[in-house]
Amino acid sequence: METEILKIICASQGAIDTDDLLYNLFSDDPSMVSEIICNREKFVSCCPNGQPKVVARTRLRLCRVKDCPQTCRALHLCKNFLFSGFCQFTQLRKGCRFSHELNSDHNQRLLREHELESLSREELCTLLLQSDNGLLPDICHDYNNGDGEFGKCNDGYGCKRLHICEQYVSRECSCWRNHDFNALQPLKTLQEKSIPGTLFQFLKPVYANKEALRLAAVNERGQQRQRGRGRGEETKL
Repeated sequence: METEILKIICASQGAIDTDDLLYNLFSDDPSMVSEIICNREKFVSCCPNGQPKVVARTRLRLCRVKDCPQTCRALHLCKNFLFSGFCQFTQLRKGCRFSHELNSDHNQRLLREHELESLSREELCTLLLQSDNGLLPDICHDYNNGDGEFGKCNDGYGCKRLHICEQYVSRECSCWRNHDFNALQPLKTLQEKSIPGTLFQFLKPVYANKEALRLAAVNERGQQRQRGRGRGEETKL
C-alpha cells in the first residue's frame, strides 16, 4: 500500500489533501494509511493555508558527475531526459555524456532500494524536482523584500535565483511582484537550469512542496537538537 500511496501522490503533482487520501482513495483502511504516511523517509504532513496535506519526498538524488563510476549512490540519468524524456544533445556530434537509461542496472538497483521502481519517469521527475535542491533554482528572498523592480536584490536581471513572489507559490496573491514563470528573469533563470517550458505549468505546486519539505527539515533538525540536549542533560545527572 505504501508504494501505491507514493505513486498516487507523485501523480497528483507531488502532494495530496490528507482527507482525500484517508476517506476517498483508501476509505476501507484509513488507520493503515495514517500509519504509512508517518514514514518520514517518504512523506511529510503539513497544513498550508489550513488545508492538511501529504507531500512526497525521497533521499535519492541525481548524480551531477559526468562518467561517474558505478559505485555512486545517486541516479545516473541525464536531467534533460528526466525532465522531458528527450535530450537535445543526443542529436549533436559530441552527444551527451550522461545516461539516458532509466532502466540501467545501476538505476534500477537504486530505485528498488528507495522503493521507487514503480514510478513512471514523469512521477519520478516530480518527486526529484521537489526533493533534490540542485535541480531547480531557489526563489530570491532579496527580490521579495524592498521596493522597486528587483526589491533588495543587487544582482537584478542577472540573479541566479528566481524573481517570483514567495507568497504566490503557496496561495493566491495579487501583489505587484512577479507571478509569472514566463517573465523575462524567471524564464532566463529556468532555461539556464535546462527546465523545459512543458514543466512550467507544474512549477507552482512543486515550489510549494519544496517549501513544505524545507520547513519539515528545519523542524526535524530542531527536534534532533532537542533530543541531543536531553541526552546530554541525562548524562550529567
